Amino acid sequence: MAAIVYLDVDDEITSAAARIRSLEDDRIALVLPLGSRLATSRINFRLLAREAEARGKRVEVVTNDASARALAASAGLPTHLSVAAFEAPVGAEPTAPGQAIVPPGPEPEPGPVPRPGPAPASSTTSTPDDSPTIAIPVIRPPADRAMPVPQVGRRVPRRRGPMIAAAVLFAGLVVAIGAAGFLLLPNAEITLVPASNTLGPLELNVTAQAGVTRPDPVNLLVPATRFPFDVEASDTFAASGVKVAETAAAGEVTFSSLNTGSSNTIAAGSIVKTESGIEFRTVAAVTLPPAEIGIVDGKFVVIPSTEKVGVEAVTAGVSGNVAANTIVVVPKEENPKRTTVTNETATSGGTHTESPIVQQADIAAALQALDIVLADAFERQIADATGVPDGTTLFPETKSLGDSTPSVDPASLVGTETATFELGATAQGTVVGVDPGPVSTLAEARIRSVVDDGFRLVEDSIQVNPGQPIAAGSVVTFPVTVEATEIRIVDGPALLVRVRGLGLPQARTVLGAYGDVTITVWPDWVTTIPTIEGRASLTVGEGPSAADPSVSPGASLP
Repeated sequence: MAAIVYLDVDDEITSAAARIRSLEDDRIALVLPLGSRLATSRINFRLLAREAEARGKRVEVVTNDASARALAASAGLPTHLSVAAFEAPVGAEPTAPGQAIVPPGPEPEPGPVPRPGPAPASSTTSTPDDSPTIAIPVIRPPADRAMPVPQVGRRVPRRRGPMIAAAVLFAGLVVAIGAAGFLLLPNAEITLVPASNTLGPLELNVTAQAGVTRPDPVNLLVPATRFPFDVEASDTFAASGVKVAETAAAGEVTFSSLNTGSSNTIAAGSIVKTESGIEFRTVAAVTLPPAEIGIVDGKFVVIPSTEKVGVEAVTAGVSGNVAANTIVVVPKEENPKRTTVTNETATSGGTHTESPIVQQADIAAALQALDIVLADAFERQIADATGVPDGTTLFPETKSLGDSTPSVDPASLVGTETATFELGATAQGTVVGVDPGPVSTLAEARIRSVVDDGFRLVEDSIQVNPGQPIAAGSVVTFPVTVEATEIRIVDGPALLVRVRGLGLPQARTVLGAYGDVTITVWPDWVTTIPTIEGRASLTVGEGPSAADPSVSPGASLP
């Protein structure tokens, strides 16, 4: 089936390709208006031809713009002057890509149209071998001269000298004429330096990303790999916490009661203290019986009742170690005029000790220090490209270091009574690496794809100039510029056959389509290329080469 697609003036190559992809027809006609943007470049038609070939379709161009038809035909696409020509029966279709359907008529002479030039002053008709005609004289006796009649009975002498001389003269003349004819045959030497053009420069962006398994020349993609790196670190750290251990001092106090009327019970836990305020707690209850009245030296005196009870310092530490007779303040519930207290011996046993201990802040500081060491180790591995294949470039901008894992549970270290502790950590980092070799390969492939028909690429002229790669996340973009030189393909023997017998201006026109031509003829009055084998030669000169610094791409050698 055939489909007809009418394009607008502003339609781009992308929209035309999308229209082709959306159709299921095997034969598609693209109708281009005058001034179509699509018809401004032969590359557009070559891309359309490639798209059609990839999808098994036949794309033909319909336009009355002669230049657009020429561009389409050079890209290998059949062309038509009108939709009616496209819809003509199969027998009337073009037989080769790029050939338009035209009315029947005389077949034009092959070869490019001769360039305008001055007409020759006169035309000369020559023999097929272009050699001058030379008349050879024939020696005959005069008609009116009678031959001598021999007399009977008399021997007539023969005159052989003149005949021999004439024969020798005739033979020499024939040789001279042959030699002159050979020397005077026209000769032509043709030198053709093929034409060349500069391709590019093409500015490309080749993208490297994960998931791409091989270079993609269509989308300009190359593989990227995220390489893993395992890092580890350990160190000894100091504990900054302090554990304080204290014991309370203990001793014994003696209560005295001056109450003669009744007994006095002091409850356990009653607080007695020194005048400086150091408090002690009784460890048991004590009951003081009533005081007695006695006579001493003839006088009545009160004899106090006394009881001893153990005490311990309310506040642990060495402050509870007090001297004898310093605990003199009775509990606040007692009347100090009736009850007294004292420690007959010093209290003792109060201690204060300090020891280092690991606290949570120490663990946090240690893990933070280990993370810094892991990051430094990761940077060193990236710089050393440890385990990375040769030819691969790592991009530190894409690095990623995972969370660290402690060697032991940090919670188990908190509260440990030690001056130092050991702690280690491990982590895994990744970084994107790319083999940049395929970047140049894709650039070369792209410049090869734009070589014009009838031209070939000069291999050593390809120049790939990579820019500074740009890394973003896990994607790396390689800006690259590529240019090259293409040179006209010249079939020397075929061209020589084509120009044999042509006049010099027409021969220059035919050969000029292939490059710079120089024609040298002998004699200089010869106006045509000789047709005799061996009397005309065509030498194809070398085109420009990137190895020659004096020749820039697109220039022609002299």
